[in-house]
Amino acid sequence: MKKISIILFVMFLCAVSTISAKNFRYGLKGGMTLSELSFKGDFKDNFSSDNRGGFFIGPMVNANLPLGFNIDAALMYAHDKVRYENKKGGISDIRHIIELPINVKWQISAGKIIGIYFAAGPDFAFNLSKGGDIEDYIKSSLEAEGINPSLLKNETRSLSIGIGVGAGLVFFDHLNIGFNYIFPVDYTYKYVLGNTGLEFTSKAKRWQISAAYMF
Repeated sequence: MKKISIILFVMFLCAVSTISAKNFRYGLKGGMTLSELSFKGDFKDNFSSDNRGGFFIGPMVNANLPLGFNIDAALMYAHDKVRYENKKGGISDIRHIIELPINVKWQISAGKIIGIYFAAGPDFAFNLSKGGDIEDYIKSSLEAEGINPSLLKNETRSLSIGIGVGAGLVFFDHLNIGFNYIFPVDYTYKYVLGNTGLEFTSKAKRWQISAAYMF
């Protein structure tokens, strides 16, 4: 997956390097996120999750291509919240993320008054948080079932990757209002029980509503 990510990023750099400077526009993007975890592997039935809100904000760049196509990328700070639950209660974990979404967009417009676009592309999320509260919660949950929590190893990576798809409206060629769903293609959290071969993972599915203003 890391190789695919590098290839996609290199392809993006190659594409924008062939575009003249006059076709670039810069702006600011922000919005709200709803995140929910899904579980896989051993002990997946021990936990559940529901939606938790967050936000994101940061600069973005858009490159115009022929035939109504665009490529855009943003570098954003995201404040996400996810939640683990079981029969005895739950715990929320705040994720501080540096997020890099890259999208190919196709847009049709009625002059410069209003337009509609469809977008898709990879989303790279670098998690700056350690998730210690989640790890302690999982350990206590396993201990309640007679499993030695000292065997638990956190193998979560800092980088998680998703594929975003979405659509939106463009007003007066400047204001973009969009809706996006990010499919996780690898895990957000991963825990392994020592050398027992038992493990489980969780993935953060994210819905986003965004507003971007292009200068």
